[in-house]
Amino acid sequence: MVDEFEQSLNKIKAQGSRCKQITHKLLSFARKTDPVPRKVKINDIVSESITLCEHRVTSGSKMIKAELADGLQFTRISPSEAQQVFVNLINNALDEIESRGGEIKITTRREDDYLVVDIADNGPGIPDYVLPRIFDPFFTTKPVGKGTGLGLSICYGIVKKWGGDISVNTKEGVGTTFHIRFSVSKTNANA
Repeated sequence: MVDEFEQSLNKIKAQGSRCKQITHKLLSFARKTDPVPRKVKINDIVSESITLCEHRVTSGSKMIKAELADGLQFTRISPSEAQQVFVNLINNALDEIESRGGEIKITTRREDDYLVVDIADNGPGIPDYVLPRIFDPFFTTKPVGKGTGLGLSICYGIVKKWGGDISVNTKEGVGTTFHIRFSVSKTNANA
């Protein structure tokens, strides 16, 4: 009896959390809020994002590995929006490796005048027929109740708003890598 009660409470809590996330995404998409940018270290935001997602790595069959380059310059963005991008992409990758397990590898590096964050998974990959639509609002391949189709669209809008770029490489049966590029700040002084 107590076990059933706990299971029911956990389901209610999970669905409440899901409703909160959907509402937040809808409001974010509709409002197009304009948070204040500041100079930030991209590795700090990536590390915080990983910490926020680690609770989903509950077994040895899933893992998140980070290889963050030392000495990266600053970029000028909204920290909360950048974190929203990284958390969404990490959670999507976790969804992809959910059933069979796998690895998510997150790397940072400098490439010309950009700071690049790669979020790679060794999940099933994105089918070719889906790829052209992944950044479209309300497009999802997830089952009913699992996704709203707003996550990647919001990520795309945030990255573009701050003068960055987001692209994807994928191969069915091998995995998917999202590449997020933000401009290096003109000055490398602290925020």
